[in-house]
Amino acid sequence: MQKTFRKRIITQIGILTEDIQTAKTAWEKFLGLPSQQISQSDGYAQTHAVYRGEPLEGRIYQVCFNFENIELELIQPVGDVPSYWKECLEKNGPGIHHISFAVKNMDKCIADCEELDIPSIQRGDFPGGRYAYLDASDSMNVVLELLEKEQEVLS
Repeated sequence: MQKTFRKRIITQIGILTEDIQTAKTAWEKFLGLPSQQISQSDGYAQTHAVYRGEPLEGRIYQVCFNFENIELELIQPVGDVPSYWKECLEKNGPGIHHISFAVKNMDKCIADCEELDIPSIQRGDFPGGRYAYLDASDSMNVVLELLEKEQEVLS
């Protein structure tokens, strides 16, 4: 497992919110920085996302603040469609959702994590890469996100 995350690059912190516009405004005021525009994630036809082994129809509104060393992502689940975002928001309320690591060889990283009883809960594609959420809440009190980008494969 040590080799899986040897670069130890945390690329993103994700925060769940019930109202992305209010959260975006609060973060802009606090940071004194503009964010990107709020966007909506693509649907299953583009993402091929899977949640607990089933096709994921759930979508999110998201907006990011970019810093020199990390990205802060605000996430609001859209509608009542089941997703890991919605599950976590209902279970834990608004707050930190995940810490992201840049990786290469996503499948190996997931297998290594599953050997440590850290299961993959949701995964999918996005333009330029793919992601996977792993539930480390029992052992590490956090959700891990693995990000594999076409141009930034690091682990």
